[in-house]
Amino acid sequence: MGFARADAPPLQALRSLWAALLLAALSACASWPAPSEPAASQPDDPVASCRAWFTRLDSVVTQHRVNDAEDHRVAGFPQLRSTRFLASFRERAAQGGAAFDDWLGLLQARGTEGHGIEIANLPDVGIEALAAVADGWNNSPPRDPRAVVTQQTRHCAQVLTDFDRSAAVRRTRLLDLAQVPDAYSTLARVLGLYPLTRLPFSTGVQRWQQDTLDAFAREARAAPGGPSTKRFVPRAPEVGDLGEALARAPRNALGIPQLDERLQQQLLDRHAPVFELPTGAGFDRIGAMTLVPGGTPRVDILRPQVYRRIAFAQLAGQTLVQLVYLAWFPERPSAGSFDLLAGQLDGFVWRVTLDNHGQPLLYDTIHACGCYHLFFPTRALRARPAPEPGIEWVFVPGEAPEAGAGERMVLRLVSGSHYLTALSTARDPVGEPYEHRAESVLRSLPWPGAESGARRSLYGPDGLIAGTQRGERYLFWPMGVRDAGAQRQWGHHATAFVGRRHFDDPDLIDRRFERVEPAGAGAQSH
Repeated sequence: MGFARADAPPLQALRSLWAALLLAALSACASWPAPSEPAASQPDDPVASCRAWFTRLDSVVTQHRVNDAEDHRVAGFPQLRSTRFLASFRERAAQGGAAFDDWLGLLQARGTEGHGIEIANLPDVGIEALAAVADGWNNSPPRDPRAVVTQQTRHCAQVLTDFDRSAAVRRTRLLDLAQVPDAYSTLARVLGLYPLTRLPFSTGVQRWQQDTLDAFAREARAAPGGPSTKRFVPRAPEVGDLGEALARAPRNALGIPQLDERLQQQLLDRHAPVFELPTGAGFDRIGAMTLVPGGTPRVDILRPQVYRRIAFAQLAGQTLVQLVYLAWFPERPSAGSFDLLAGQLDGFVWRVTLDNHGQPLLYDTIHACGCYHLFFPTRALRARPAPEPGIEWVFVPGEAPEAGAGERMVLRLVSGSHYLTALSTARDPVGEPYEHRAESVLRSLPWPGAESGARRSLYGPDGLIAGTQRGERYLFWPMGVRDAGAQRQWGHHATAFVGRRHFDDPDLIDRRFERVEPAGAGAQSH
């Protein structure tokens, strides 16, 4: 790695000098933390060079505000990023061997994906500045500077990961630091006198829960699919029983299922839900997320679309597969002059947790603000009691209906608020078809009106979607949830105002539910 050679053409030498000066200025003003360990002084030390590369990369990324916040950066390990799920395996990884290697590889994969998104979203000026100091730019600029930056980043990630794996002190530090802080502000709770203010909030939560139970009771008496409703149905091929394929899927040394792309898509297709809403209003139509020239997000309701991802949870020592579906509405319209919940965009998240044989075990849902967390267990689960009174532990409006072969879950939502008020099943549902996309595309969307080929994330460096703030944030801050009501990125969903709970907590189910042994199973086992 190095700058352009001294015998380069004058114009090229000036360009390289300009890039070096720009990077020096960015490094001086950037707020991104530098590696905690000093780089080695030898100029040909690949570890020191690669640490310097990530310092440059992160400085430029921060300068242009394209930091991707989905995964947590690990201090002193710039090539790695962690998640709550991966952090939960630290104790198992500490045993060493294949368990540590697989864990480290997953941390590196998260870092590579995050850096790749940031590189894709950088403007040309940032990419050219980085490419000027990357290996491969000698006498002439590369044909594709972005590819050079990507290649250099991946190379350096591997160099640093190999070093971290080989050094015992680095392994110990990583096991300690690869934790993910929760999404609550303890300072806000202290200043907001949380032990006192939580009491009226707890009463408000109980009122909302009772209203939700009443709404489910009313909707249970209404026939699904009436003439004044519209259904959005998945454009997904019919797939058969995937239980055997899921059961045969290999697992790594951590016990995490290794699903190939085909099986992932088949599972997501099989359990894709139907959305049922009142007809007429544009704010009740799901659509494709886009960016307008100014960078503001807008939902294209002429293109119904649902975004989806694979996630994982733990239950009774096993890792289970989760299917996550995200639908975007243009807004939550105001219901009056002082509606603190109204605002731009409204995301609805539906999640299906499968058992090891591919059968639904639990359904749960939130809005993209992290609000309104509802659980719908199947008969195989039973809710555990809350460890203390008054906290938001597990709210179950009802048992999930059992979907037979060829049936899909139908989610009935209220107009405007998009609250879920009923679950049912339907075979061969009829309605307006929606397309599906990987949720990761929301982290790098085409940005029209900027430079040619420009891209930008839907989410800001803080994991929130700018412009989606709600008035409720002025009242709810004592609960410690930052910017309550704003739509946010995966990994940033605090789902309780009273207590602490995250949508991506790996032990979310394990702490709140227990398996129910089928009737007669005990007798048969003797």
